[in-house]
Amino acid sequence: MSVTIRYDRRAAYTYAFAILAEAWNELVQGGVTPDGVGVPPLQPDTEVLYAISKDGDIVGVLTWDHNKQENAYEVTLAYVEPSSRRRGVFRELFNALCERAYTNGVLRVVSKVPVSSPSAIEAFSRVGGNKTAITYEHAVT
Repeated sequence: MSVTIRYDRRAAYTYAFAILAEAWNELVQGGVTPDGVGVPPLQPDTEVLYAISKDGDIVGVLTWDHNKQENAYEVTLAYVEPSSRRRGVFRELFNALCERAYTNGVLRVVSKVPVSSPSAIEAFSRVGGNKTAITYEHAVT
């Protein structure tokens, strides 16, 4: 699928905000939210790339925060519309993020993927990278 990738400095104030809300809703409904949080992980400095189809529809988003201390971009949300999945949209978004990191002198892109999200695990596995951590969470009652 051929898409155009666009960038906005503030994810909360972008044309892509509607799809960000849709993405977060899907994750909440599926029980896949980081740390059980019901609020999207969008900070004032969260940046966004979004994919626009030939028809002008926004079909995917990728948000991240710049961790200056680690000199890394940390992916906070990745989503592709169900009708556009398995068509290379995520790969184009991720490659654009890596190009942006390189241009800005950022050394790494970090993606924390919950084990309860097999589609995210598969998507991030397809774009390469190294597994660097396993996080254990213990409920305290």
